[in-house]
Amino acid sequence: MEDVVGRLIAEIGQNSSGADGLRLAAVRIADLDGPGGYEEERRLAATLPARRRAEFLAGRAAAHRALAGAGLDDGPVLFEGRRPRPPAAARVSISHSGGVAVALAGPADRYRTLGVDVELGGGPPLAAAHLVLGPAERAGGGLLDTGAPDAAEQLVALFSAKEAAFKALGPLVAPDELPGLRAVVFTPEPGPRARPDGGRCAGGSAWLAAPEARPDVRVRVTVRRLAAGVLSWALPVD
Repeated sequence: MEDVVGRLIAEIGQNSSGADGLRLAAVRIADLDGPGGYEEERRLAATLPARRRAEFLAGRAAAHRALAGAGLDDGPVLFEGRRPRPPAAARVSISHSGGVAVALAGPADRYRTLGVDVELGGGPPLAAAHLVLGPAERAGGGLLDTGAPDAAEQLVALFSAKEAAFKALGPLVAPDELPGLRAVVFTPEPGPRARPDGGRCAGGSAWLAAPEARPDVRVRVTVRRLAAGVLSWALPVD
């Protein structure tokens, strides 16, 4: 798992950190040594079931590392609905999978929102594609080629991309404008970026994501395949 954590840090470090002020941190849940964190976080964790408690604490540990790496003031990372609520000067997004928690942090004056997702060791089965993708996205010529040998891997990458986009778009729209992953719609943007399933599009296209009901609210999604899974992140469109 150490290699997985290292790959996560390297991948996002190469693509969206440094001058942009973004930092990713990853924590293996099994490596947590005691509850740690702030007292407010420990009180929240104590109200959760054991498995969720471990994920919560690992996510907060990753968030504090990401905040420190971004040079931002640290403090308790609590809840705002289902989203993490970091100190006012920061934006934070957290994801858990395969015994690892990752957090992406950046300054609030540069990023009005962030989204990150990691999927390690699998994801939704092809039979669940209708829960992730709309009819047009599943149809011939859509995002998912159900007849391809790597169709299952495509779906995992698309699921991760939509999760990251959903997290980033959620704070920007009303709840009824983004009821679920199917409401996240991808559109291409000219450029040499990867498409949402981690492959290459004709002409080399970047991808933007927006709620179907609010096409004017967009984020840019990047997907990277790792040896053990998929890492996705979504940032505001400048």
